Amino acid sequence: MDNIPPEILHIVCSLLSIDDIINFRLVSKTFADIGAAYMLPEVTFYMHEEELKRLRDISLHPIFSRHVFSLTYFAQALDSPKFSFREFVIDYKQEMKWNRKKKVLSPTQLLAEYKKYEEAVDKQDVIMRTQADVALLKEVMPRFPNLEQVTMSSDAMFYEGIYVARRPKPFDKIQRGNNRCGLDPEGVRPLEAILSANADVKCDLKRLRAGTMDWKFFKRSAGELARLFKPLSNLTRIELMITVDGMNETTDEADVIARCRRVLSKGALRTIFRLMPQLESLCIELLSWDGGDLDRGASLRHIIEPGFHWPSLRELLIGGVDCDRQELMAVLELHKETLRNLCLRNVSLKSTSWKKLLPKKLYLTEPCICGDLYGHPEGEDEPDGPDWPQLDNPYFEPGLEHWYLSVPEDGRHDMRDSVNVYCRLGGTTYPDELPLSDEVVDKYYEKHVKGFLEDYYGEFSDDDDENEWEDVSSEDDNSADDDEDDDGLFGDDNDGEGMFMDQFQMLLGDVIYAHLDHSHNTPY
Repeated sequence: MDNIPPEILHIVCSLLSIDDIINFRLVSKTFADIGAAYMLPEVTFYMHEEELKRLRDISLHPIFSRHVFSLTYFAQALDSPKFSFREFVIDYKQEMKWNRKKKVLSPTQLLAEYKKYEEAVDKQDVIMRTQADVALLKEVMPRFPNLEQVTMSSDAMFYEGIYVARRPKPFDKIQRGNNRCGLDPEGVRPLEAILSANADVKCDLKRLRAGTMDWKFFKRSAGELARLFKPLSNLTRIELMITVDGMNETTDEADVIARCRRVLSKGALRTIFRLMPQLESLCIELLSWDGGDLDRGASLRHIIEPGFHWPSLRELLIGGVDCDRQELMAVLELHKETLRNLCLRNVSLKSTSWKKLLPKKLYLTEPCICGDLYGHPEGEDEPDGPDWPQLDNPYFEPGLEHWYLSVPEDGRHDMRDSVNVYCRLGGTTYPDELPLSDEVVDKYYEKHVKGFLEDYYGEFSDDDDENEWEDVSSEDDNSADDDEDDDGLFGDDNDGEGMFMDQFQMLLGDVIYAHLDHSHNTPY
């Protein structure tokens, strides 16, 4: 085992899950030392005293701390201000109506649970009042010399489907722990804690992810925004998922959207993004409770300064905004030499048409036009007859274009897939006929879309996936037992002399397969 080059062991570890790395480290001291570097590539924590202690302990570990590249602050928290005992009981009774299997608590047990909840909220309030989390972040972030990414995540944002298991949350054993809504406004305080700490210690961060976060985060002075974001001038990737809705407001959603629009129109986001000249990936989406609403929380010009150019921008995701096609094309044309991945989601063209925009040619390798697309006919264009009027669309108005293309998370959508193949590689992979009608989609889908997706993603043919690594060196069609084949390839399991190497070879084989989708299965 000692003859295996360290470089190979590092490659293996980089592709293993945490559970496999734990087993990997049991083989030998060399394996243990190398595996330690991959135990905690990402550290996550909540606003809880035990979580903060855990974060400090990791930062003081001589090996783990040197290999942390990502730090995530989960925004979930208990109610603040805390519920009264009466509210606590009402909430419990309401939960019991929906969960008949849950253990019924006596009044004495309920009081004990409330005391536990009350104590946890009081400790959480101390953290907020003293800003203990900010102070700790200032202490620990410099101890992570390879820290490149910070994240503020409301529950599972940025982590959907990535992790096999999650470590227990500190609130899981608290009665109201499963019914918490977090602090209002959502995501604002934990993101401010991360950025405030970094403003003082100035880590050389490359990536920032924040979502979901309330739009009120940007309702602050230009000087304060500069203090928080100027130290992030070396970012190459930024992702912001901003909520724009009235769920926790006393006014209706339209008023909230208008207030958000007034704040963002002053240029907070424009100023922030101008501070990041090295951006390679810019992803920003404004999320509203009613995604089909015609009102948007911002215009494109509120987010991207007209005429501003990022020399290395390869990926752009814009969602939940409005603009005109000329305004959007000006941004895309300015970055056409580098831009390869483009996602436009729930974008509304205020007075222009998608039928005029989409035929514009860009050399995109990964286009994604999705969600609700609104526009207005230009020139001789008329709305497509069979779909008009859209009686099922509450926002329908005469002269309005609307297509619902769904989003990739919801699975395949024939029109969305057709539009995206049409926009790919300057239009060279699809006939010169815009697929914004069912007739055009049906006409070309089988030949130009489904076939392309089969070749490009391999998602339609299970046989191809199964045979991709098949050994075809022998045409012998005997039906030998699978166990015998494995013995021939890896050696007899009962042969003690080569057992460790055989196990390592099997592990290496698993790693090769895992490399096909190399997401870490790290519990967080």
